[in-house]
Amino acid sequence: MDTGILVLIGSLVGVSVIILIILWHVLKRIYILNSSQADDCTITFSASKELVFEEPLCKKIPLKEIYAATNSLNDLNFIGQGIAGKVYKGVLSNGSNVAVKHIIKDGYAETFVREVTSLSHVRHPNLVALRGYCEEEDECFLVYELCSRGNLSEWLFGKDKILSWIQRLKIAIGSARGLWFLHTYPGGCIVHRDIKPANILLDEDFEARLSDFGLSKVMDLGVSYMSSEVRGTFGYVDPEYRQNHRVNAAGDVYSFGIVLLQILSGKRVINLNVRKPLPLDKMAKLLTKDGNISEFADPRLNGEYSAEAFEIVRKLALSCTSHKQKRPSMENVVTRLEKALEISTRDSEAYHVSTT
Repeated sequence: MDTGILVLIGSLVGVSVIILIILWHVLKRIYILNSSQADDCTITFSASKELVFEEPLCKKIPLKEIYAATNSLNDLNFIGQGIAGKVYKGVLSNGSNVAVKHIIKDGYAETFVREVTSLSHVRHPNLVALRGYCEEEDECFLVYELCSRGNLSEWLFGKDKILSWIQRLKIAIGSARGLWFLHTYPGGCIVHRDIKPANILLDEDFEARLSDFGLSKVMDLGVSYMSSEVRGTFGYVDPEYRQNHRVNAAGDVYSFGIVLLQILSGKRVINLNVRKPLPLDKMAKLLTKDGNISEFADPRLNGEYSAEAFEIVRKLALSCTSHKQKRPSMENVVTRLEKALEISTRDSEAYHVSTT
């Protein structure tokens, strides 16, 4: 056979082999992509079913019982509105008082999964307990223990509700302990990503319980941050997170610092009723620059607080909202808040002795 023909045939065979190899890699990539998407769908709609076997305290509740507990989601049982849906109070067949979050799956299935995976096998006195769930084709429900005192936002900004200085400190300590637990969880740091007064619930004894884990992220052990789109509530989101999109525990510390400033002042995150609105941390620095804390303190406290303890908490809050590298750990936050409570209790006892 002519040498030229042999070379031509060899070239064609070589090209064909290369094309087949490329085609094989392309098909393999498509297959892997489709498989991963299918796995994501499985996670989205069956994660709760898998977790129920790990944590018997979080059980699947029939839809019929959900409707019976809330009187068919009656408006009289409505107690709140979240990003993902409405919340209703109710009573289960076993007599348990619960709060039921109704989530429409269209656009919020991820919220449902995050809450179940974050709370179903995590227990702590300062985290709201997830009692169960109900999952249907287009909607789902999360069933929590009912915190009868509502949330911290209602008590800080409501017209007819007042918290004493000691109550505020204890609520701050409980919330901080809950965050400390999340950030040091053995299975990986759990970053809440939406710490704010509305997500700090209060039980009958005013014990704080962190709630609403719809935005939470779990970081693997040894990982310092995760990249993610910016999520959270305006005024509470870490400025550094807004810039670099890095999720880590420091973001929760910043949010908690803002909450502390609100506990001290009873003020909204930004006061829109003034000519030049200021962020709360800048307002705290401005109003106390001459050492006069009374101008920043919540008027509803009527001056009934320890000035020494107030200053400890103010400085702590500002350190939480400072540059990331200067922020304290939640363990350190708890220690300093406990010191403030100790001082406040001592001063309160001394005051009562002097007036008797």
